[in-house]
Amino acid sequence: MADSEFLGFLDDDDELMPNTLARKIAQFRQHPEIDVLVTDGLRVNSSTVTKIFPPPEARCADLVETMMRVGWGACALTLRAQKVDLSAFDAEFRHMEWTLTALELARHHQIGFLDEPTYRYYETTPNSLSKRAEHNLAAPEVWRRLSKSYAGTRYHAAVRRRYGTECHHASWEYVRQGRMRDAWRLHVESLRSTGGMAFVPFSARLLFASLRRLFS
Repeated sequence: MADSEFLGFLDDDDELMPNTLARKIAQFRQHPEIDVLVTDGLRVNSSTVTKIFPPPEARCADLVETMMRVGWGACALTLRAQKVDLSAFDAEFRHMEWTLTALELARHHQIGFLDEPTYRYYETTPNSLSKRAEHNLAAPEVWRRLSKSYAGTRYHAAVRRRYGTECHHASWEYVRQGRMRDAWRLHVESLRSTGGMAFVPFSARLLFASLRRLFS
């Protein structure tokens, strides 16, 4: 429903820093070619505060690869609304939607990066959506979609590898919930992904967990 020139976001475990919006708009004004602006943030965990993105000298020059490897929240993303195809947003997703949206936008729009923290992300926020098990369980579907979207590009192998990793993590979460059928389904998917041989040892742990649950 927003009809402004720029569109920004705020997550339930983030806090905007002073002058955030003015700094972002200034960056857009200085670089009219930028459609989507990604900014750094501060990760706050008790008394520890660290920057979310690695410094430019340690970061890949390709921002698509950077965004695939580094976790970041909604506050990092600001759009020049008139230039962005909002079909990149999927209203059905309640978890991991920013990862999906950002990497879809990166395929079709000019991305800019501002090496300044513009928000604080609080890792220990109670009851945040990103801290729930459902958040991890949503990751395989997000990366499956991205794998399809990035097919035929030079990023496809990296996306498929990430898909396998997320299937592996979700498989173990299903084990903890006692949903063994789903655990095996995602384990098989992880084995079929790029670099899937790394997850072969997990087969024994999964088999043991299945037998223990069967005979308990």
